[in-house]
Amino acid sequence: MIASPILVTGSSGFIGSHLVRSLVAAGAAVTGLCSSRSPVAPPAGLTYARADLRDPQALAALFAATPFRTVFHLAAHGVQQENDGGLSTVEVNTLGAFSLARAALSVPVERFIYCGSALEYRPQSEPISESAPLGSQTLYGASKAAGWLLLDYLVRMESLPLITVRPFTAFGPGEADTKLIPYVIRNALRGQPMQFTAGTQIRDYLYVSDAVEALRLAAEKGAPGDVFNIGAGPKGARTVRSIVEAILEITGAPASLVRFGDAVRSRKDAACLVCDPSRARTQLGWKQQVSFEAGLKETIEWYRSEGNTEGSRRANS
Repeated sequence: MIASPILVTGSSGFIGSHLVRSLVAAGAAVTGLCSSRSPVAPPAGLTYARADLRDPQALAALFAATPFRTVFHLAAHGVQQENDGGLSTVEVNTLGAFSLARAALSVPVERFIYCGSALEYRPQSEPISESAPLGSQTLYGASKAAGWLLLDYLVRMESLPLITVRPFTAFGPGEADTKLIPYVIRNALRGQPMQFTAGTQIRDYLYVSDAVEALRLAAEKGAPGDVFNIGAGPKGARTVRSIVEAILEITGAPASLVRFGDAVRSRKDAACLVCDPSRARTQLGWKQQVSFEAGLKETIEWYRSEGNTEGSRRANS
């Protein structure tokens, strides 16, 4: 069992919102941390607190008021865009992570689960294991890696009970509109044309419930200092083009909506991003439960039932 009370940062985000619903459903006492206003309709049983990760005093007061035993740190900035030249991305992902961990050490917590990113790693053509070198091509990935390095320092010097989970490409209901799968689904359901690069980029997509289960298992079975990469692995790797074509087939949208090769590929876009999930399988007993095809069908049905076909925006793909 995961020790309560539990603090979840980024609780209104994509993976975070799925995580808190899972924890609350299991009967845990969960507080979601927000930097501004809380979601309009939080799940029953979830309490919200407000604090800025960049404010050490506010974080200290939060932990003084509630002696959290488990922290899931999912809050991050800049994965979508960097409107201020990257300053907020660095402050939140690096200094914010450090400040949160120092506040957690004052309790002290029993588990500090850090949700990292596949983008922290240096790109390579083979499946990425936890021993692969860090070296991101994006400011977001670099700032997440920098935050992790500070937390790793606290593991060694102040016994922070850090367990790191790095999901590769999670997808599912509620993902940001600018991401590939929501973008294609929305446009396919609306009959809107789309432009892409050649679509040869190789990605490792994992349904969000499997990512949530990895976070839960890490909190239950992981040991301080552990790092776990989470993804479908080489057998589940697929090209961007094949993902787009699968969505068209399921939605029944015509192939004529899509033009490959017309968009310009970003230099920051890694050609291959595939996980080696061996350590999570061996140490946590984690394994993929939802196939890509099943998860894709469920996600498309969610968009259909929710009527979420408005406001499509161009994706970075």
